[in-house]
Amino acid sequence: MKTSIALIASLATASAFAPTATLPCSRTSSSTLSATRRESIEQLFGSTAAATAALVLTTAQPAAAAAPSKAEEAEFNELIEVLKARSEENSEANKNYAMRANKLAKQDFDDVKTRRPKLIIVSTTKGNKILTKEEFSTYNMDGKIDTVYGTRMKQGGGEMKDYNDITYVLKE
Repeated sequence: MKTSIALIASLATASAFAPTATLPCSRTSSSTLSATRRESIEQLFGSTAAATAALVLTTAQPAAAAAPSKAEEAEFNELIEVLKARSEENSEANKNYAMRANKLAKQDFDDVKTRRPKLIIVSTTKGNKILTKEEFSTYNMDGKIDTVYGTRMKQGGGEMKDYNDITYVLKE
């Protein structure tokens, strides 16, 4: 549908800017443009009625294709019925669970540390980039990541490596 309308529009636009015979000066430029587009579509399809019918046919085709079949609709209705039945079976348990006093209990959040993705910030020439643990290990195995340690001052003076200040640099 979009391709046929785009094709018609591009043809109409291309013919609108093609040199034509001089038009009367009484028309404004916007009406001239729309008139030439209308004329080019009429020339393309033969008449205004044929152009309108072609546009209606091209826009009506996807609507008919998008309509669900009776089998899909029956399957969808069956799924809705199963979900409603399951909800009715568990309604009392769900009400009790919602009304419990300790809503922030540890048992509800045991997996909070495992759910959270492990993200690592890596410096690049264009700025910092955030990588997941898996992406980081892949780049590291390929040898594309350098580990740079910061420096800090010793008590007696001088500098030493600071293993707490780690910067990962992505080679490009």
